[in-house]
Amino acid sequence: MILIDAEGLTASRPGRALFTNVSVTVSTGDRLGVVGLNGCGKSTLLRILAGETEPDAGVVRRGRNARIGVLPQVPHLPAGTVRDAVGGGWQGEAMLDKLGMSGLLDAQTDELSGGQQQRLCIARSLAVEPEVLLMDEPCSALDPIATARIEELIDELKNRYAIVIVTHSMQ
Repeated sequence: MILIDAEGLTASRPGRALFTNVSVTVSTGDRLGVVGLNGCGKSTLLRILAGETEPDAGVVRRGRNARIGVLPQVPHLPAGTVRDAVGGGWQGEAMLDKLGMSGLLDAQTDELSGGQQQRLCIARSLAVEPEVLLMDEPCSALDPIATARIEELIDELKNRYAIVIVTHSMQ
């Protein structure tokens, strides 16, 4: 099933084009990697696909009632506890457990390390049980052990979600 269909997308910054005439279709079970140098428009493309910003040109169609989970490049967390930030439901707590954070449920979000904030944001994006998961540099603030956990989780979920990952690294 087609979840996101984008056609003829163009985006620019003052004085320069980021990308022109980009088309992409994301269907159930797809795994897409968007790889490129810093500043080439990868994050902008992801925000357009998520519906967070509009392209300069082109159209994005999303499947009816398609649930889209978004992991931003820079974590944005509300003040309060980790439990509250993940949504408080069992789905969020289960994702936190898979990411090695079950012992931090009552910790304050502003006391977390950068890697812990990133893992919390990943858990939040998965707790909505998305059909499409858009991840912008999911391992950028993580140590090798946390990165391995994220890779294992993504592999475990590969048959449940379409995943689009933005990265500038091909490690």
